[in-house]
Amino acid sequence: PVVARFEQTVPHLPHESTGDVFHDLVSCLVEQQIHYRSTKHVFARALDRVTPDTFGVFEKDGLADVRLSRQKRDALAATVTFIRDGDAIDWAALSDAEVRNMLKKIRGVGIWTIDMVLLYTLERPDIFPADDYHLKQIMGTLYGIEPGNGQKRRMRDMAEAWRPCPSS
Repeated sequence: PVVARFEQTVPHLPHESTGDVFHDLVSCLVEQQIHYRSTKHVFARALDRVTPDTFGVFEKDGLADVRLSRQKRDALAATVTFIRDGDAIDWAALSDAEVRNMLKKIRGVGIWTIDMVLLYTLERPDIFPADDYHLKQIMGTLYGIEPGNGQKRRMRDMAEAWRPCPSS
């Protein structure tokens, strides 16, 4: 009932997947540290043209004005290496668990990023991103789930009742 009321007050925003795991991994890793709208716009334009083989140019042009931590730069390098050096992966043919196992091999790619790729890039509807900052805030407000020890477990327990989430 709470979700139904929430759905009535929040407009449904259409989402179109890029279908490109590399693109969306890079986007997730970088956009976490971009705070200015103008910088995001430059980054987004450059990102639309990047591939693992052209990453050096992207790094020079698309990331020139983006201040990234050493850890983010290392994660980007590991992502480029993983995608460029790996065999062609049919991501759509992999199960959620297989995708998780593949992506967690990339140093610096965490649970939240993997959840975003599963949810938005691969359009897996039954993913519950319990590490998402905004989801934690929303569930805290709607359900009174307080931050702290056990928060994610309580969120996941609640979300189990919503399974399976139908594809839209």
